[in-house]
Amino acid sequence: MTRRAVVAVVRHNGMVLVGRKRSDSKKRLAGEWHFIGENVEGNESDYEALKRGLREEVGIDIRVEKLIGKDQSPTGKDVCYYECFSVSGGLKVGSDLEAARWVDEKKVLEYLGSTIKQFMRDQIMNYLRGIRS
Repeated sequence: MTRRAVVAVVRHNGMVLVGRKRSDSKKRLAGEWHFIGENVEGNESDYEALKRGLREEVGIDIRVEKLIGKDQSPTGKDVCYYECFSVSGGLKVGSDLEAARWVDEKKVLEYLGSTIKQFMRDQIMNYLRGIRS
């Protein structure tokens, strides 16, 4: 079975949600700001995984709007990026993150860590550039 993950580009009132992976994490994005994602478990749909992941990691509920693009992680995992909108709650950081915050959508590319930016495909980068205008 193909391993896959989903990533949420969560928007709210001109802001975009980013999280910083724990510095002591063994994962590739340790200490870097990135979009929050989740592995898809069992028979879970992408939407279910996104909603579960955002509740667990930052304590918010989201509305999943549309697929932005697909990618592949350096480990070969299929990754789907989705545009989402926050529908509830203040941020409450879960165990995988050191911090989470809303950043101006015009500055989100400046905020993201270099590791995540080097792996995002053109269609995802173009979407992010588009929300800046």
